[in-house]
Amino acid sequence: MWRSFSLILISVWFAFSQVIGRVEVSGNRYVPDELILSIIRAREGVTYTPDLVREDIRRLYRTGFFDKVEVYGEKVGDKINLYYRVEDLPVIYRIEFVGNKKIKSEDLEKKIGIETEVGKINIEELTKGYTSSPAVEEKVEIQRRLTLGRVLSKEEMEIIKRRIIQAYAREGYPNVEVYYQLVPKKGASKLVYIIKEGEPEYVGSITFEGNKSFRSGRLKDLMETKEPSLLAFRFRPPFSEEILKDDVQKIKEFYKSEGFLEADVSYSIKKEGNRYSITIKVKEGPRYKLKELKLEGNTYFSTTELVGNTLKKNKGGYFREEVIQKIIQNIKDKYSQLGFLMVNVQEEPQVDPEKKEVSVLMRIEEGEPVYADRIEVRGNYETRDYVIRRELRFQEGDLVNQKEIDRSRTRIFNLGYYQDVDIEPFPADRNKWDFVAKVRERFTGQFSVGLGYNQITKVSGFVALRKGNFLGTGDIAGISVSYGSHYKDNSFSYTRKWFLNKPIDLTGSVYDRRIDYTTYTVSRTGLDLSLSREIKEYWRFTVGTSIQRVRYSNISPSASVVLRQEEGTRQSRKLFLGITRDTRDNYLFPTKGSITDISYSVAVPVLGGTERFNKVVLSHQRFIKDTWLDTGLIFSFKGVLGVVEPYGGKTVPLDERFFVGGDFTIRGYKYGYAGPLDPNVHEPVGAKKELILSFEANYPIYKNVLYGAVFYDTGLGFNDWKELKTQNLRGGFGVGVRFITPFAPIKLDLAFKTKKVPGDTSRTKLHFVLGVFF
Repeated sequence: MWRSFSLILISVWFAFSQVIGRVEVSGNRYVPDELILSIIRAREGVTYTPDLVREDIRRLYRTGFFDKVEVYGEKVGDKINLYYRVEDLPVIYRIEFVGNKKIKSEDLEKKIGIETEVGKINIEELTKGYTSSPAVEEKVEIQRRLTLGRVLSKEEMEIIKRRIIQAYAREGYPNVEVYYQLVPKKGASKLVYIIKEGEPEYVGSITFEGNKSFRSGRLKDLMETKEPSLLAFRFRPPFSEEILKDDVQKIKEFYKSEGFLEADVSYSIKKEGNRYSITIKVKEGPRYKLKELKLEGNTYFSTTELVGNTLKKNKGGYFREEVIQKIIQNIKDKYSQLGFLMVNVQEEPQVDPEKKEVSVLMRIEEGEPVYADRIEVRGNYETRDYVIRRELRFQEGDLVNQKEIDRSRTRIFNLGYYQDVDIEPFPADRNKWDFVAKVRERFTGQFSVGLGYNQITKVSGFVALRKGNFLGTGDIAGISVSYGSHYKDNSFSYTRKWFLNKPIDLTGSVYDRRIDYTTYTVSRTGLDLSLSREIKEYWRFTVGTSIQRVRYSNISPSASVVLRQEEGTRQSRKLFLGITRDTRDNYLFPTKGSITDISYSVAVPVLGGTERFNKVVLSHQRFIKDTWLDTGLIFSFKGVLGVVEPYGGKTVPLDERFFVGGDFTIRGYKYGYAGPLDPNVHEPVGAKKELILSFEANYPIYKNVLYGAVFYDTGLGFNDWKELKTQNLRGGFGVGVRFITPFAPIKLDLAFKTKKVPGDTSRTKLHFVLGVFF
């Protein structure tokens, strides 16, 4: 872009010791005078020099907001007046897209990194990757202070244009044409991008040649370019040569990372109509071995501490970049434990082409331990600062390590109030950094009216109001009114987070519930109170009490003997204790970590209580994400053991027994049908003991929203340990889908039982769950 400027310097007879008198700005239509004056260094009373004015001109141009800058000087008495005449670029109050049919405008915004409404153009994102300098910081600050809209330079308008073209190319529209124009309106302008999409092009097939060491499927998994697949619901995958080039480079880098340092990868394409047949040719070459690895610069840790076991396993084997990167990450993790967040590890491979060996030298620059200077919270428009700060694992003045940063991010996200959480470091000094906790809040208030369904309650209507992060305090309040032909649930609950400014959750709830089963009705009215304290990181201890009135009625004459014995009203007074260790990365849909829970409850004959029993439940569930083959698979393993026994000559109440079989225990069976059954009416009567083992694998089908699943459950509800035999176990296996929505996950499973039982003789069963998975 051509720019013109002139510097009318004061005549040479002006002494360098002359003082600036007045500084004036003119010609600016959009950028306010005070902003321009804040950028330049010329001030009344400052000594004039030509260099000072030249620097001011550079500063103004560097912002990218001006097409023309001129500076004139005038001698008035013993002072010099300076006049800055500028022509500023127009303020953009809105960006519009015209002609975009394949990609919606809101999707284009996300792909480009901007928002089209007034004052929301994300300059920080737009300039990312193109420049990084004090000029950008000045520019961002000016943008924040403009009120009509945002100034975009012609270069930035071109950046947006290129990103639109790139976005369309990735969707299979390589021939897209993009133009833009400014539409002036009341002192500002609308920026309109006119898009001519052209015809789409698709991938027909992908073929590999020369790949002897790795199967074609393994290499295809590395590629963003995909071929048609019925199983993946991918019928017309888009073709982009730009993405294909990136894919070829990925394959080449993969081969080199596996020791094929001389590997070469190329491609050819053949067009048939609007489809492309892609052939990728691989020349693997020889595979190099790792001869030795040396470290330099490590003073806090020995070489053995940093690379010991990993090096022993791989020395003399094939060179693999993955191993080297694991060693580098291990070095950084080790140093991070001591607060060395700036440690730098430079990898210097030394290749011997004759012996086909690689020696690696790692130079370590340790830096200094980092302390938190200032901690700032941003994006919390509703949440009070302290709600976020109390979840941080480090405070101002503390020595900081990466584990604490990662854990803080997880804790804040698991509050459930935010869509995105990030903790960004900003080095303020050599060993003192500022940290900014950025959050993007989600709607935490829910008012729901509608229908619900599950295996037990069937169809029900409900009205529910739930407010997480109540008044920005982090507390949770909820009220629910639900009615159906077989169901009633009216309840109110409140959880006070950080009770007494301690990591204690105080929860109280009152409820009135009724469920109509096939052969009986059960009603419960009660009050629950609990205190749950975090005793150390990941660990939580819970104590509570429950006061409940339980009534069994409308019992059918054909019901089981056990059920008929429950008829009438009884009073329950329970105390319960629990301890939980929870390291899951995400409560709604975990991908790694585990949760272990041990709970004990006892029914006591106080305050009119008529029940007497002890109940213990042990459960453990682990989640593992495949990082070895990087398939995206998420594995989960779950085990549950429960025991309930009466005392004082009483029997175990029906609703305190274990009903094994159903959505959350052993899929493929109806609720309770994988446990004891009444021999006459073939209905579940509950068990005193339960054992459940479950395995599940989830595979991402579409981003992190849609997953496919396979599973196997086995176990048994039983009354005597002698019954726990392999031949008595019940099992269910099957396939399913998981749909992760912003509000709650949805699970749909088709399960096949391994053994038919009386009263549940169908081979298959469909399970549907809306909400958190267990």
